[in-house]
Amino acid sequence: MELPTVPNTARMIDYWLGGSHYFPVDLEGVKLFEQGYPHFREVFQNLRDYTGRVSRYIESQGINQFIVFGSGLPTCGNVHEVVPQSKVLYTDIDSDNIKLGREILADNPHAKYAFCDATNLDSLEQSEVNQALGSLRRLGLIFVGVAAFIPDDILTVVLDKLYDWAPAGSFLALDFDGEVGLQYPQLLEFLDSVGAHLYLRNPTTIKPLLGRWQLTKPGILPVSLWEAELSAQPPVTDEAVFMYGCVVYK
Repeated sequence: MELPTVPNTARMIDYWLGGSHYFPVDLEGVKLFEQGYPHFREVFQNLRDYTGRVSRYIESQGINQFIVFGSGLPTCGNVHEVVPQSKVLYTDIDSDNIKLGREILADNPHAKYAFCDATNLDSLEQSEVNQALGSLRRLGLIFVGVAAFIPDDILTVVLDKLYDWAPAGSFLALDFDGEVGLQYPQLLEFLDSVGAHLYLRNPTTIKPLLGRWQLTKPGILPVSLWEAELSAQPPVTDEAVFMYGCVVYK
């Protein structure tokens, strides 16, 4: 087997999550990223925990079909592992992620992997959707780890098209990078240098992007605080937030 020579962010995230699907070149990438921000392991563990909570919440609403955008690798508590009775279609634009994802899911009858550019819903072949999910009913759409790389004007259009495409009663889970990144200009400069510009947002700037989607009761919260049923109002803090999350519905 020929080892890859270019780091892959999905494999790097798998490393941070405690997985095993990474190579020496990915560890080199990890070191470069951690020079700009040393807490990526905690960030991605919080984000994966959030993905688990929103997936279980959506399933609790009677939904058993999920489409995941910008999936990365289907490992370490990803959607099909936390809602194993549901059908899941993972999608990504990266051919390496798709190939490895299909290998990982080869023996799982409830989870498939297909190509999709998250900014262009037309790139998702309907035949792939039909094969993975059957007839489209209410959907759980997982759009986590994606919005931070899409500018406002394009993201507004993408979410609007998703609204038109999704059956009534569908739910959409999102996350957005918060403004803590401003405290790490070295990280932002590094990401820009590798073509991964981050769009940093807060609840005030996030809400208009949601368009016709309706916020569920928890609203827009730091991903570490998002819960479907909050026993109390989350404490207000002046600390900058790394990632916000919300679940919306049609």
